Amino acid sequence: MALLLNLLFSVAFAGAVGGAVHLWRVHLDTARRDGMQALAARRGWALTVTDERLGRAGTLRLMPRGGLPWIAEARPGFGPKGKPVTDYEAEEPAWPEGTLILVTGEVERRLQASSDSTPEASGLLLSRDRALRDLLGEELARQSFKLDLVSAPEGMTALAQGDPSLRVDLGILSQAMKDFVPVNPGPAGRPILILGPEGLRLRLRQPIKRPEQMERFLDLAFELSRLIGP
Repeated sequence: MALLLNLLFSVAFAGAVGGAVHLWRVHLDTARRDGMQALAARRGWALTVTDERLGRAGTLRLMPRGGLPWIAEARPGFGPKGKPVTDYEAEEPAWPEGTLILVTGEVERRLQASSDSTPEASGLLLSRDRALRDLLGEELARQSFKLDLVSAPEGMTALAQGDPSLRVDLGILSQAMKDFVPVNPGPAGRPILILGPEGLRLRLRQPIKRPEQMERFLDLAFELSRLIGP
């Protein structure tokens, strides 16, 4: 009997704890949404939240109510292939003649791919790919394979198809990105700039949940757009 009572007590306790955790998550999500709504109202943006699930935050989307069009999404990454990201996208500025990926963090020069096919060069190439995946994430690292590592300011990695100096000043862009306060100290907390024929994208490899972080992220996107120019 004592064993049965202990078992029932344990089940009841676990249920109470689970319920408390769920209520805490609901309260936290509500507070985050209210904070984002206040940010949107203050900056003149429109906020929508979609695909919410029980105990899980949905995709948060911000857009301007006027002016140049852009969209920002913080996606939690549902499903086995979904990746949690925050993306800013705008059709302008663009680089019709090339593509540039710029990120804070260095791929060491010794990891740059060699043009010969020796086993040593193959090892360096594999190391370079691993380093790029760490900096960019799997999706962007795959896209970067067709790009060349180009000279970049200290502490930065730049990959390009074409000569980026014909379109941008890497020094100025790099300084703006270095001044950004990371969302967290790891690579996932650092923004990645992608500029190409489709326009400008700024990516963070995690969904931003705090309004002050979202505001800093979007202000960086606006500043980079201004620095690149039309």
